[in-house]
Amino acid sequence: MKIILSNRKPSESNHIWVSDISSIDLFVDDSEATEIIIDSMLTSFPYVELGPVLNKVMSKLRINGRIIIYEKDIDMICHHYNKMGMGVQDINDLLFDTSGSIASVLNIETIADRLEELGLRIEEQFISSETMQSIITARRSNNES
Repeated sequence: MKIILSNRKPSESNHIWVSDISSIDLFVDDSEATEIIIDSMLTSFPYVELGPVLNKVMSKLRINGRIIIYEKDIDMICHHYNKMGMGVQDINDLLFDTSGSIASVLNIETIADRLEELGLRIEEQFISSETMQSIITARRSNNES
């Protein structure tokens, strides 16, 4: 089973859409998902809840299952503001473009560190300077801590 966690209805039709993390148990059992995409949803939670939210999502992932996370990267946004002449209106448009509310800001290191703390193996991570999104792909291994 493949699922996508997003505040916006995805164009992907081969993933089951979950728009609210509190309803994830209705859609997927523990260790059932082979792939989970989190599309700009982590920042809708307060920073202190990042670990528990990722832990809940990871519990749905099978051994050797893949998780892909797309999230705006605050470091890249600040760089564009400080060095590239990005305006305050542009920052607001970028941060608040999702249909959900924003409760925190994140960077690629924070997300990757939390995934590794949960025993996931980071396969790929990069930041798109065009979209200012961090993109992380990780896999659940059978030797998690």
